[in-house]
Amino acid sequence: GLPRKPGMHFRSPEEFLRYVLRAITPYLDTLVLVGGFAVWLYRFHPRAARTEVVPLLTFDVDFAAPPELRIKAGRSLSDLVAAAGLEPKFFGDHIPPVMKFFPRQEDAPMQEAALDQYCVEFLTPLIGAKTDRAGKGVTTKEIQKGITAQRLRYLDLLTVDPWQIPLAALPGMQGKVDGGPHVTLPHPGLFVVQKLLISTEAVRREKRPKDMAQVYEVLALFRRELDLLAREVREITAKVSAWRQWLERFKHMAAVLFKTPSAPGVTEAHAALAASWGGGEAPTPEMIHAAVWAFLKTV
Repeated sequence: GLPRKPGMHFRSPEEFLRYVLRAITPYLDTLVLVGGFAVWLYRFHPRAARTEVVPLLTFDVDFAAPPELRIKAGRSLSDLVAAAGLEPKFFGDHIPPVMKFFPRQEDAPMQEAALDQYCVEFLTPLIGAKTDRAGKGVTTKEIQKGITAQRLRYLDLLTVDPWQIPLAALPGMQGKVDGGPHVTLPHPGLFVVQKLLISTEAVRREKRPKDMAQVYEVLALFRRELDLLAREVREITAKVSAWRQWLERFKHMAAVLFKTPSAPGVTEAHAALAASWGGGEAPTPEMIHAAVWAFLKTV
């Protein structure tokens, strides 16, 4: 079991992530950690190069899940999440509603979700049409009893040929590295492709500078591997016709967003990184453009 925290206060996003990973360990081989925390964890992969980039802060632990999630180790995911003191909160008027899990605040009622509130969300790929025959949006899906996932286009790219890092390799996690549980991350090249594809969606508008910065962060970490990552992306996306179309769309978008040091993706990434570095030596637009373009031209 997990040590229940009085009032469930966490000193840092990393501490919250470790808490969540311990809570749902039986499911870590099936769930893919996506979003900002994936960027933070990539640096612990043996293929990553050292970087001075300070990862952008995130509070959301997002997992990509299959549409039907099998029970693991005899315990449902909702049971494990509840045992960890994470409570569901519902959003929107979808059926079922969008569900996010927040740490229980024993000393305060659940407020409206603040931007800097720790939370866990499960996501699942949107395959096929965005609406049903009645014209209603197919926004959510119950992936296991008591767990609703938001359905997102392009998310399947983050579940193909994923990478793994031993849980014990992460700072603050004790245990054996060999044969112990692993945390599963998206293939970094596909992570970059998916980030650009979702960046045009209206709901991502406010997050786009952070998305662009994360594209740079990932490619800076794997700068020794860019040719190999690009080749793997071409080989993986060639397997499915929709993915081939998505890769072409990605190339067109990349050509606009990162073509020069003054292109919008570069300037947005630079603004987000400069803000997070708080006056430190953030990467210049020229550095951001060079790192991203080195990958894009080989894809």
